Amino acid sequence: MSDVAAPWRPLGRALAAYHRGDTSAELVVSSDLWEDETVPVAVFYRPVGEPLPELERRALEHCRGRVLDLGAGAGRHALELQERGLEVVALDPLAEAVAIMRERGVADPRRGELEAVAGERFDTVLMLMHGLGVVGDLRGLGDLLERLPDHLEPGGRLVFDSADLAGVLAGEAPELLAELEGGDRYPGEVAFSLRFGGIAGPSYPWLFVDPETVGLIAGAAGCRLEVVATGDRGAWAGLLEAAPTRGFTRR
Repeated sequence: MSDVAAPWRPLGRALAAYHRGDTSAELVVSSDLWEDETVPVAVFYRPVGEPLPELERRALEHCRGRVLDLGAGAGRHALELQERGLEVVALDPLAEAVAIMRERGVADPRRGELEAVAGERFDTVLMLMHGLGVVGDLRGLGDLLERLPDHLEPGGRLVFDSADLAGVLAGEAPELLAELEGGDRYPGEVAFSLRFGGIAGPSYPWLFVDPETVGLIAGAAGCRLEVVATGDRGAWAGLLEAAPTRGFTRR
């Protein structure tokens, strides 16, 4: 558990600081592609009184039944779904996130990753705020799609969002895109690290992936992608549905 949570510890401390009242708290995000960025912790905490981004709101409309919010963070999406009458299991590897979710009113917050709900099945698995990126790379995406049927009810679905990083770089940094495309990795595979106060986390891999690539990998797993929303700077939300038997269904 500790090794899994290590990259996210600065985020956990930052969320706890915000929750305790430090609403000006900022998190430093570093990557191997661009300069360090200072991000308000409010972006991750998501105060209940502030509306969700349109893309996320539209993605949540596709959740149904019993929902697994995977990488639930401070629980904003879980709270939204609870208000709509859905049963939600909110799962996150950070102890701080679980404690915050419980205090905010999330009914079933739990600590861990997908293995923590082994043997349980859901109608929807939700991965928002570019949550699909936690797979790290394209191989990890394929592995996730192979494992998900073990956690989905017949006809269950994965609802997620990501971004077409290559599409963004083509317009904003074509030289960097050309360098990445000349290498041996997919342009959307990025290494990040977080820092908050005196706490610095180790580097972790993250994936930004375009709809066409998701469609190809999903097809190999026996499913078809539906793009349900698009947003700024290549952002998009998608839906995949599971078949009654192991694997996904072609629609």
